[in-house]
Amino acid sequence: MSAITRQADVCIIGAGPVGLALACLLIRAGVACLIADRVPDAASHNRIDPRALALTPAARAILAACGAWSLLEPASIGEFQRMEVWDAAGTGRIEFDSASLCLSTLGYIVNQSDLESALRAALNDARTHVIPIADLERVEFGPDQIIAHGTDGSRLLARLVVGADGARSRVRELAGIGYASHAYEQHALACTARSALPHGQVARQRFLASGPLAFLPLADPHACGIVWSTTPEQARRLQLQDEAAFRIQLAAAGGHILGDMVESGPRMVFPLQRAQAERYCRPRLALIGDAAHCVHPLAGQGANLGLLDAASLAQVLLESRQAGRDPGSLHTLRRYERWRRGENEMMISVLDGMHKLFGSRDPAMQRLRNAGLDLCNALGPVKHWLMARAMGLSGDLPGIALGSAVLR
Repeated sequence: MSAITRQADVCIIGAGPVGLALACLLIRAGVACLIADRVPDAASHNRIDPRALALTPAARAILAACGAWSLLEPASIGEFQRMEVWDAAGTGRIEFDSASLCLSTLGYIVNQSDLESALRAALNDARTHVIPIADLERVEFGPDQIIAHGTDGSRLLARLVVGADGARSRVRELAGIGYASHAYEQHALACTARSALPHGQVARQRFLASGPLAFLPLADPHACGIVWSTTPEQARRLQLQDEAAFRIQLAAAGGHILGDMVESGPRMVFPLQRAQAERYCRPRLALIGDAAHCVHPLAGQGANLGLLDAASLAQVLLESRQAGRDPGSLHTLRRYERWRRGENEMMISVLDGMHKLFGSRDPAMQRLRNAGLDLCNALGPVKHWLMARAMGLSGDLPGIALGSAVLR
């Protein structure tokens, strides 16, 4: 691969869903923007990604503004009108229903690979393509621009560089920004599975002693995306099991709520952690998505938080442009940091508390959490607040997420 030199107002490093979304939002508003991603090795390029993402109505609004939602195949989008959460160690249970909020759906289930394909297609429609680059070697901060240098001699010049390159962000590392992280003693196994009984457009989560098991309803009425959080040892055992044995264990772990599992796809295992960057920006650089924070997947909020980061940063940059301000100035970027860091910190704390509560094997704690589930289920206002928050319908949201912002 020959060395390249590219220049734009904004350079985004990382072409996952969050980086792609930011690029789409900025380009559609007329910002000179480029997006670059590391060239994948052969093993990762050919690997099937079985992860299913639970997306909120707010995330859908952001993706619609990106021009990506309409490019998803309707047959690939799952929806859920209800959600059921229960504790395997007791009788506690809570149920959510979209009808109680006068909405048609609580959320959507989309395969990560399908979402990335739709976002890349939206970029192509805007006559923009992801630039393949080698590993980043250094970043050079100047008064008016920042230069990202690749190990192959490539250079990316911009007034602002955005790190959207995941939890192991090279951009964050080169910028000298700390990443306070805590590794959970859990790994998550992701796959798709088909069940004997239809899912009925219900998202289900059962809290087991070793961690939560989620069944996320896909468009196929008998297919679910599986996210099974458990000990690292069990996750590896489950990954290596033959399909028949895995299907038996999966059905049993779910309490046979969907009957037998009749088919399952490739399984992927990844470690779980919570993390928060010590800051989200410095002059001429900003972090979004997992480069800025990580959460436990038990509530399916990771992708949604990242898309809210992208929409919030886009709104700040577009408002800055309208006011004639420098998009890479610390004054501009601190608005984004103050906005999103507090929102993300709250979600990290809530999910970490849920993980500790449901991970406890203390009998008194088990009785308390079962009673708490039943109490929340009975208290309508509390349950409605939880639903609205989880669906991205409350909180300090960017206008793009509410469908009320005009990109310009």
